[in-house]
Amino acid sequence: MPRSGKCLYKVNEAGGVSFGRRVAAAVGTDNVPTLTPFQSTDDNKPSKQKVAAIVGGVGASVLVIIIVILVYICLMRIKKHLSQTSDTSSSVTSPPESARGNISPYATAQSPFGTQNLRQLSIAELEHATKNFSQSNIIGEGTFGLVYKGLLLDGSIVAIKRRLHKPFPDFIHKVKPIASVHHRHLVELIGYCEDIHQQLLVYDYIANGNIGSYLYDSEGLPIGKLDMKQRLTIASAAAKGLEYLHSRDPPLLHMHFRTSNVLLGDKFPKVSDYGVLNLVTEGHRASSSSAVDSFLDPELSSSKNHSEGSDVYSFGVFLLELISGREANGKYQSNSGKTIVEEARECNVRNFVDKSVEEHNLKGARKIMELALQCIDVSRKRPSMRRVVEEIEQIQGSEMGYLQADFGEEIGSVALGSELFK
Repeated sequence: MPRSGKCLYKVNEAGGVSFGRRVAAAVGTDNVPTLTPFQSTDDNKPSKQKVAAIVGGVGASVLVIIIVILVYICLMRIKKHLSQTSDTSSSVTSPPESARGNISPYATAQSPFGTQNLRQLSIAELEHATKNFSQSNIIGEGTFGLVYKGLLLDGSIVAIKRRLHKPFPDFIHKVKPIASVHHRHLVELIGYCEDIHQQLLVYDYIANGNIGSYLYDSEGLPIGKLDMKQRLTIASAAAKGLEYLHSRDPPLLHMHFRTSNVLLGDKFPKVSDYGVLNLVTEGHRASSSSAVDSFLDPELSSSKNHSEGSDVYSFGVFLLELISGREANGKYQSNSGKTIVEEARECNVRNFVDKSVEEHNLKGARKIMELALQCIDVSRKRPSMRRVVEEIEQIQGSEMGYLQADFGEEIGSVALGSELFK
C-alpha cells in the first residue's frame, strides 16, 4: 500500500498537470479532476483582436465625423462667399442702407455683373452699324457730340454718341460709374469705344423721342398733346430717375438735366445723358454752355461746384416746361424778353399753364408750379429729389385720383410709350 501524503505528477505535452494513478488510488476514487494552470499567451490573441476591432471602429467613426464637419464648414464658406458676392454686386448700384440712409425705394433689381457686362466695341463694328457714320443715321446732338442710330452685329438697335476729340487718359475710368447704373427710368449705357481721335458711347435706343417734341412746336409754343395726368406721370418717372442717381454712394450727378434728356420708352419714360458732362473737356464744356441756358443753376460758377441742388434746379425748370407747354430755351421765350423762370415767379397759374389743361386740373397744376418754384429757389433751400418724388406722388393721389406703387400699372392706365401718341 503506498504512502499517504505524497502525490506523483506528470507534465502533459499541453503544458497542464495531472494526477497519477497512485494519487487516484490514495484518494480512493477514479474521478479525480485534472488541474488546469494559468493559460498560455496564445490564448490572449482573440481578446487583442477584439480590442483592435473596437479601436478601429471608433477611429473610423471619428474620421467620418471629421469629414462631415469639414464638408459642412466648406459649404458654409461657399454660401457666405456667394452671399458676399451678391451683396457686393448689388452695392455697385445700390449701397447698403447702413452706409447711406437715402437709398432710393424706386430702384429695380440690379445687374449681378456690375460693369462687367459693359461691352468694348470696335470702331469697325460701329462704323458698320452706322453706315460709316452716315448723316442719314444722325438722330440728334448733345453734350458729348452727334448721336447716331445704329444696328449692331447681334441685331441690337442702339444710339451711338460720338465725340471727335483727342482721348484723355481716364476715359474708361469715368465711363464705369455710368455703366454701373441700372434703373427702369434711366437709359442704360451698354458699350463704349475709344479710338485714336474719338470716343464713342453706345446706349439702348429709345424709339419715341424726347418729351419736348410732345410739348411744343419748333417755335417753342405749346401743341397741347398731353393731358395733365400724362404730364404728372412723366414728371414722376423723371424724378425717380434723378432721385436714384442721387441715392448712390457717392451720388452720381446728372449735371445736364433738361426736357430733351427725358425720353419716352415703350413702357417707361427714361432719363438719358447722366454723368456725360464728366467725359468732355473743360474747353468743350465752356463752348457748349456759352449760350443762355434756362436749365442751368445761376449760382453755378463752373461745373466743379455742381451739386445735387443744381440738378434739382434743372428739374424745376423741367416742371415749368411740363405744365406750360413752352420751351424754356425756345424762340418764343427768347423773344418775350423774360425767361420761363421769371414768368413763373411773376404770373398766376391760369396765365402760365398750357391752355389745353382742363379747368378741373388747375389745382393740380398750381401744386406742380409751387413745387417747381421750390426747386428753383435761389436761396438754395431746395428740396431733395426724394422729397420731390413724394410731392409729385401726393399730387397724383389727391388731384388726379390715383397713386400707384407699381409704375408698370400706372403706365398701363396712362398708355405711355409707343401707344401714347398714335
